[in-house]
Amino acid sequence: MSVKAIIDGVLEREGGGRVTNDSADHGGRTQYGISERSHAAAWADGKVTEAEARDIYESKYYKGPGYDQIPDSHAKTREQLVDFAVNSGPYIATQKLQEAVGTKVDGKFGKETLAKLLAIDDRSIANLLAVARIRMLGRIVQKNNTQARWISGWLNRATEWIH
Repeated sequence: MSVKAIIDGVLEREGGGRVTNDSADHGGRTQYGISERSHAAAWADGKVTEAEARDIYESKYYKGPGYDQIPDSHAKTREQLVDFAVNSGPYIATQKLQEAVGTKVDGKFGKETLAKLLAIDDRSIANLLAVARIRMLGRIVQKNNTQARWISGWLNRATEWIH
């Protein structure tokens, strides 16, 4: 799956170009899934363009953490990691992957993590990562019940890769 297709999926899951500004959303104003809090520069002119969003997703959530190194044999895992990183940050997404594959958990996607990932079939890793994501979401809501309003969407998103 191409980076364009991966980002197309993220944009769709993030609601496209619709602007949201829910006081319960810690990211604040959001467009194309790009929050003002995390990406103030993209909001400097009062809006985010689709091109800006695509650039941010590719540089920060695909190439930045090194997920572009994952070969097509593990395309589901690569796609899920990008989506997970968009929601929780690349550091957390990588930590959950490292826990799933049984390697040193440091939040850095390196050669050891890639080797462990490639030693397990794509379907199994995608499922393990989805389960880790679901558990994490449960802990978030348990810790702060104001976040429960988002759980349905988060769970739908996390379970998308279970096969």
